[in-house]
Amino acid sequence: MKTLDRYIVRQFLTNFAILFVVLMSLFVVVDLIVDLDEFIQAGEAHADAWLGGRWVATLGITVGYYGPTVLLVYVFFNGLIVVGAMGFTLTSLQRTRELTAMIASGVSLYRVAAPLLVTGLLLSALTLPVQEFILPPMAPQLVRKKSQLKQIGDERERRPVFYAPAGGGDLLSAEAFDPDAGVLRGVQIHDRSPEGRTVRFVRADAAYWRPETITPADRAAAGDASPAIRMRWVFENGVAEEIRQPGASVDVLADRERPSPRGVVRGVGAYDTDLSPTVLQARQTAMFASLLSIRELQGLSQNRAVDAARRGKIQQVIWSRFSLMVLNALLLVMALPFFLSRVPGNTLVSALRAAALCIGAWGGGLVMLQVSPATLPLGALASPAVVAWLPVAMYLPVAAWQLSRIKT
Repeated sequence: MKTLDRYIVRQFLTNFAILFVVLMSLFVVVDLIVDLDEFIQAGEAHADAWLGGRWVATLGITVGYYGPTVLLVYVFFNGLIVVGAMGFTLTSLQRTRELTAMIASGVSLYRVAAPLLVTGLLLSALTLPVQEFILPPMAPQLVRKKSQLKQIGDERERRPVFYAPAGGGDLLSAEAFDPDAGVLRGVQIHDRSPEGRTVRFVRADAAYWRPETITPADRAAAGDASPAIRMRWVFENGVAEEIRQPGASVDVLADRERPSPRGVVRGVGAYDTDLSPTVLQARQTAMFASLLSIRELQGLSQNRAVDAARRGKIQQVIWSRFSLMVLNALLLVMALPFFLSRVPGNTLVSALRAAALCIGAWGGGLVMLQVSPATLPLGALASPAVVAWLPVAMYLPVAAWQLSRIKT
């Protein structure tokens, strides 16, 4: 790297860091002021668990809440922050006449833009490891509401699950759901026939997510290509009531069975299903799936408890991870002509034009990334990958035209 490149990159990174800190601080302060009472109440609720009382607890809970949130905001606003840092860098070079000196020495404006483009692309690529390794463990924290910060003990489990369709068309509900521990409280399950008729009603005080590894010998004895891991909820005090169909006879009852007005009640220990805690969270909160890693998303898309529409949306999220990085790079290219000029102009007017173009393109791109393929009139072409790369395809000609406007 030449001296000129190092000088430009150093100024660019400095401006990026300053802009990032200022914007994130502004976001945190404004959001904190709006919901300050929620954090104070959370500090009072957790005061006994923190050394120093409620104010230390309030500070710790606030930092714990906004730490992951700032990283998530960085992922989505990275493109605009990079454009802003580029604008400040080139404006500073113009104001000090350093850009004029570079042109006078025979340096092309494209050569001046090269370190900015490379560094901006690397900063955009930095969002991928953040999404892959940092945000997934924080996903439960990111989807919680501020009102849940003050919950302690069993209150954290009071997130009901209402009739989530399980594999095979069964219906599952629970009075409380603790996704971190993988626990359901007050479980009710309706086993249904292919015709939709309930054939068995299962109740349990609690259910614990306990996947069980199946040995190769057991798989061979079963005589089928069963999966290596059996997905199941293990019940606590579980009972199953077999619904007697009209005209059916009652078999001899075993020791743990007893008759009921509707059929036969038997003890049951577990329920095999692909309806894992991850699937339940993804169904409860639409944002949860977008916070998972690509490996987790691929596993979720292959889960039989996930319907076809959600599988397409998950594939779209995976492709969007890469298209968003390219979109951020295109925003930088589109903004360059407003600041990179041989003749100094009105900086304020150039900045306003660049902001209007880039903010509009950025917002439009994010909206297009959220569009469901089923809503587009493209027929078979509206695949998740096509929809995810649609903003890039639309803005690529604009970026190429903007780049050709640079006169050097």
